[in-house]
Amino acid sequence: MLIKTEAIVLKSMKYGDTSKIITFYTKEYGKLKGIAKGARTAKNKFGSALEPTTLSMLVLYKKEHRDLHLISQCDAVDSFKFLTEDLDRMTTAFAVIELVNQVTHHEERNPALFALLAETLNALNSSRKNYFTYLQAFRLRLASLFGYAPNFEVCSECANPLTMGNGEKEFAFQVARGAVFCNCCSMPNDSSLSIGDQSNAFISISTEVVQIVRRLLDAQMSSLGNLEFDAQVGNQIDELLRLYLRYHFEGLKPLKSTELFHHKAAK
Repeated sequence: MLIKTEAIVLKSMKYGDTSKIITFYTKEYGKLKGIAKGARTAKNKFGSALEPTTLSMLVLYKKEHRDLHLISQCDAVDSFKFLTEDLDRMTTAFAVIELVNQVTHHEERNPALFALLAETLNALNSSRKNYFTYLQAFRLRLASLFGYAPNFEVCSECANPLTMGNGEKEFAFQVARGAVFCNCCSMPNDSSLSIGDQSNAFISISTEVVQIVRRLLDAQMSSLGNLEFDAQVGNQIDELLRLYLRYHFEGLKPLKSTELFHHKAAK
C-alpha cells in the first residue's frame, strides 16, 4: 500500500553500501521505519529530508505485518535549520527525538504527540536562549499525553491549593503518583531513591520548582525561552523528571544529551 504522510525523522542509520534505514514519527501512522535505497550516493534524491529532526512529507510502500518499509519519496517541509547552529540547541532537539523514539511503539497512532513534537522543534528552532526549558516542558507534556499528568496545583492529600505565601519553602513529590503534598500532609522524605522501589518514595522539591513546573506545563511553548531559573532549580527539575519518566515508562534509558545540560547547569 502506498501511503503519504507528514513525518519527523527520529533516527538515521547506515545500511549496506549506499542505503539508510530511517525511523520516522508520522502524523497518520505513528512510528514507522523505512529503507531509503541509494540515500548515501552523491546523486541521491532525498537531500536533507532524511536528517534527524527534519519535518518531511513521506511517501512509502507500507507492507502489512512488516516492520521495515520501502521509502519511495521524502521531501523536506521544514529542516529547522537553526537547530544545528548551536550545540546546546542541537543536543536539546536530539534529546527530544530520542525520547520519542524510546517511549513509542511501531504504528501506534498519536496525532497529539506528533503535534507536540513539531511544536517543540519549531519553538526551539526560533529560540535564542534557555534551550533546557524546552526539553523539560516536552517531558512533562509527553507524560501528560500518555496519561501520567503530574499534579502541581493542589495537595494530593488535603486538596488545598499549593500556595507560596504561607511560609512553606518545600513540598514533597511522590514519584509513583506524580503527586505533591504540603508540609502538613507529606511523609518523611527519602533521599536515597532506587528505581526498583519507588511506590512510596518522596523527594523534596522547592516552592520555586513547583512554580516553574506549572509554567512548563501551561505556558505557550514559544514563550519558554523567556523563562528564567537558576541552576539549582534546573537540576531539581531535571532529577524529578528523570525519576518520574523512568518510573512510568518501562525500560526508559538515560538520554545522552541530558548529562551535558546537567553538568553545565551545575557549574
